[in-house]
Amino acid sequence: MIDDQEVNGYGEFTIAAVLPPFQPHSRSSLANFAPHDPARARAFAESFPTIEAVLEELPDTDAVPASPRTRADLDLVAVGCWGGIVGISDPALAGDSFDKTLWDVTSALAERHPEARIIGSATIDRGENHDQTAVHLPGGLKLYTEGRPGPDQFSLDGDPHAIARAVGVSAEVLAAAYIDLDAEPWTIPWGHFGRQLLDPFHPWGYAGLRMSEFRVRHTEDTTLHMEEIWLAGAY
Repeated sequence: MIDDQEVNGYGEFTIAAVLPPFQPHSRSSLANFAPHDPARARAFAESFPTIEAVLEELPDTDAVPASPRTRADLDLVAVGCWGGIVGISDPALAGDSFDKTLWDVTSALAERHPEARIIGSATIDRGENHDQTAVHLPGGLKLYTEGRPGPDQFSLDGDPHAIARAVGVSAEVLAAAYIDLDAEPWTIPWGHFGRQLLDPFHPWGYAGLRMSEFRVRHTEDTTLHMEEIWLAGAY
C-alpha cells in the first residue's frame, strides 16, 4: 500500500488507564495532570500489544487525537504518561462487527494492571458509524458495547448501572450529561459515558496537555487489520 493512499473514513480511537488512588468524581481540568513523562511513554508504546517496534520519536503533540488521512498516518501513535494516568491513541484500535481489537487490548492491559480503571473507546465512520466502548474496573467489573445504530446491529455485555455506581457517577451527573442508561442501548452515547467514568482524569480534548508521538511498525496481524478497516471499501 502506498503511503499517500487516502483512508476510507474518519474516527477516534483511545484508551486511558487511571491508577489509584482514585479521586472523587468531578470535572477534569489540566490542573489535575502531572507533567508528561516521555521516557515512560516510549516504554509504554514499545510494550503495547499492537506495536512491534517504535521507529521514530516525533515532536510532542497534544491530547486532541487526529483522525488519519493517509496510509502513512496509520503508523502514528500518541502516548501520554501523566503521573498515574496513561493515555494512548492508536488507529489500530478501530474495528467493525467482526473485530474486537479494542476489547482484546484493554483486557490485556487489565491483566497487567488489575488495580487500574481502564476505559477504551473507538469509533469509525465509513458511511455508517461503528462504535466500541470497553471498560475494566478493579475487582473485575467489565463492560463492552459494540455496533452500529439499530436494534439488530448493536450489542451490550455488562451492567452499566453497576459500572457507574462503582466509579461514583450518580444518576444526576449522567442526566446532566444527557446519558440515560435505561434507554435503548444503541441510542446511548457510550463514548461520552466512558468520559464520565474517567473524570476527573479524562485527558482527551485538551490542547494544552502534551503527549509523545511515535511512528511505529505495527505487528503483521495488526497491519492487515488496519488495511482492512481503513483502506477497504465502505460498508
